[in-house]
Amino acid sequence: MISKLLAEKFIEQVTAYTTYNVNIMDEDGVIIASRNADRVGQYHEIAYRIVHGKDDIVDTTNLQSYPNVLPGINMVIELDGRREGVVGVTGEPEEIRPVALIIKMAIQSMLRYEKQQEKARRRENRKERFIHMLTEVEYADPDEMRELAEELGYPEERIRIPILAIINGTNSSEFLRKLKASPYHTLKDVSLDLDEKRVIIFKTMPDTVSELFSDYKYIIGEYLSPVLRWMKENGSSAKFYIGSFQDTYGKYYYSYRHCRWLQEYIDSEGSSVFFYDHVGEYLHFITPMRDITNIFYIYESRFPEGKIEDFKATIGALIKSNYNFNKAAKELFIHKNTLVYRYNKYKELMDIDPVVNASDRSFLESFYFYLYRKDNKYNI
Repeated sequence: MISKLLAEKFIEQVTAYTTYNVNIMDEDGVIIASRNADRVGQYHEIAYRIVHGKDDIVDTTNLQSYPNVLPGINMVIELDGRREGVVGVTGEPEEIRPVALIIKMAIQSMLRYEKQQEKARRRENRKERFIHMLTEVEYADPDEMRELAEELGYPEERIRIPILAIINGTNSSEFLRKLKASPYHTLKDVSLDLDEKRVIIFKTMPDTVSELFSDYKYIIGEYLSPVLRWMKENGSSAKFYIGSFQDTYGKYYYSYRHCRWLQEYIDSEGSSVFFYDHVGEYLHFITPMRDITNIFYIYESRFPEGKIEDFKATIGALIKSNYNFNKAAKELFIHKNTLVYRYNKYKELMDIDPVVNASDRSFLESFYFYLYRKDNKYNI
């Protein structure tokens, strides 16, 4: 069906290039747009006959007896095999025939373009709804999600991992356009810009277990490499937070929350931060604070006065460097011997040996995360 607004827009454009009178009629034979404004709203019998008949072109030179019909040519407007309406050009048929055919071709092209744009808009709206349900609605209707996913062509059974991109120096729509142009982006990858500086991608992963667990970081690195090169050339940058694997739409909400948790609470120098590198910290953070307090408050309350901050800095650097004393000392800007002295003091105080004993390391890191959470008021 031809919209009145689109027909009026077309007549407005035609008026700028020709002096011929042009009318556009809808499927009911009503003139919905015309260079002659007085004719708008009138019934056009020939137009109705064309839309609901088999003739594609009707020459009205000898049909002046029909009401509201002037000499000229009337031609069917078709789109995807459906008769949508009629375009009429007033004048001597043999004289205006070439012009009329060009006008018909132009309006059909315009209708085809508008239909494609509307289809793209509907898809984008469905996609926005789908992403909103995946990331913002904890208990979204699974049937609605699956229906949307099917319409968009995203099979649920595939394993995907979320990538939250925080962008600097360019806008998210341009970033997403470049990302989709990558040979590593597939039709099964779900992606959308959340706002001007954030993009979410649910990247489809391989089916084989060996590739999934051992290669996923390399797959993501390869996937992002073209857009990263483009950003470097243009002086822009991005930070990527990669969440957890999921194969059910109902669980994507939590996977995206893992990305957000990384963004808010994990300080990393690299451009990519992976959730599975910080699972231990996350598990400490989601344990109710009252439970952890009941475990550690005596240790904290009896700690040597004024040494808590020193302890947090020391143990934090050791955890970050995987207990590499040389790297931890550089992180703290102190001599390695000074770090060893501090470490031995805490080791003696708490009667633990985290470097040698795995359970002692778990205890020490749990105590550290308890102190960290108190300072950051992160109380899940």
